[in-house]
Amino acid sequence: MSGFRTTEFKNPSIDVFGLRVDEPVTMLTDLLVTAVCIYAWLKLRKGDDKSLIHYFYMYFFLTMGVATALGGIIGHSFNYALSIYWKIPGWYVSMISIALAERASIFYAKKLIKPLYASIFKWINVLELLFFMVVSVVTMDFYYVVGHSAYGMLIVVAGFQGYVFYKTRHLGSYYFLVGIFWSTVGAVVYVQELAISRWFNHMDIGHVLMALTTWYCYLGAKYNLKDPDYKIKWQPTNDK
Repeated sequence: MSGFRTTEFKNPSIDVFGLRVDEPVTMLTDLLVTAVCIYAWLKLRKGDDKSLIHYFYMYFFLTMGVATALGGIIGHSFNYALSIYWKIPGWYVSMISIALAERASIFYAKKLIKPLYASIFKWINVLELLFFMVVSVVTMDFYYVVGHSAYGMLIVVAGFQGYVFYKTRHLGSYYFLVGIFWSTVGAVVYVQELAISRWFNHMDIGHVLMALTTWYCYLGAKYNLKDPDYKIKWQPTNDK
């Protein structure tokens, strides 16, 4: 794999029954992420008497599924027929989704941190979401959406889940950290624009890694919700 610029390795357009479809593989890999998100949402919505954290996780997966579907269909395949401002709904839903993942991780770690710290991060969670929303729409630059995602997952979610894992060796937090590892690999692929070919470029690879990230986050959320008292420990045999 080697580095290539986006313009050189953008998926060629195809014709489907007379309809022009831009970046078809990028759209399909976006929808792969959507499928994993919807599966996770359907699994997590089962059961009664849901906690607040349960709702945070549920709607994290639902909103991320909506965001990736909008990104694939509107942001890539049919953006030629729309103005650039049609990208905004997908960007905003994506940022709300990441904010929900952050909030769930903050709430899950509450028993292990000082109440003041939890309160501070809850406010930061809201303020950084508003900041990135405003800056992204003023500049119309997707890199602010990527920046928000990187901050939310690599700093906040990884930080709080990492702290829980450090203190308790909890299985759910371990799965989140594995997911964030794959997210980091995907971010490197995206930023460096590492592509295999025009038909499987850096965005396509990144989306596949994002689907893998989403799967591990689902496993993490499942065990976080199943075990709010950090009793289920990670063991090397869990991965076999």
